[in-house]
Amino acid sequence: MSTASESNSLQVKRLIRASRERVFAAWTEAAQIKNWFGPANCRVINAQIDLRVGGEYRFEVSSEKMGTLAVRGEYREVTAPSKLVFTWQWEDDEDWTGVVSTVTVEFAEMTGGTEVRITHTGLPSTESAGRHEHGWDGSLDKLAARAAALAELGGPGRFIWNELLADDMESAAAFYAKLLGWEPVPAPNGMNYTLFKKDGTEVAGLMKLPMPGVPPHWLNYVNVGDVDASAAQVTALGGTICAPPFDIPNIGRIAVVQDPQGARFGLFQPTC
Repeated sequence: MSTASESNSLQVKRLIRASRERVFAAWTEAAQIKNWFGPANCRVINAQIDLRVGGEYRFEVSSEKMGTLAVRGEYREVTAPSKLVFTWQWEDDEDWTGVVSTVTVEFAEMTGGTEVRITHTGLPSTESAGRHEHGWDGSLDKLAARAAALAELGGPGRFIWNELLADDMESAAAFYAKLLGWEPVPAPNGMNYTLFKKDGTEVAGLMKLPMPGVPPHWLNYVNVGDVDASAAQVTALGGTICAPPFDIPNIGRIAVVQDPQGARFGLFQPTC
């Protein structure tokens, strides 16, 4: 839902199927900004964030129609996970000479997720307000779709992903394609990783065994709200950390652990 007013301001709100903490992180971590910021025909090619009052951000965005543009601003309020206030100004745009607008983003707990409420004031014209209304609507569409897809996989405390580690990835892909009708698809961004899809939906992953001498095996990941805290708890409960927490750009943060009986599994904190 969105409304634009005659005072060159607008308001947009959308329900996102994720916790306030995860949605706030999606707005304040550069790697996550690249996943959803901008309307459908726009992508972020660079994002810099200094998340503190007085700190600055700068996003470079690209689209076929507009080319490459940059927006920048300063954080005026950072109240995690409930509110952000920051200035907003496009670089190298005559309409924005001497104009600094303000964006207020509120994150409200709601049944089923988090309602994001955007108020953008001080835009240079009604035409600009209309363009920004389109941009914020499109951005929230992408954020909502990403959160919904993750929610379908399972919430915290549930198994969220299955991953096969194999010596011969090509043979493994062929076996499961013939057995289960899975379609092996190379992962984007040049990653040495294969996604298995069924009817267009991702069902599992396939990667090269990272260590020699370890037999091929399936690894199951559980969705957790905080991988680092969960990994620390594994140790406190007598388990073992096999691979300490690390980030996978645009995917999330993971760790591989072992329970006191020796069973291994993954901890997965997905980006929103």
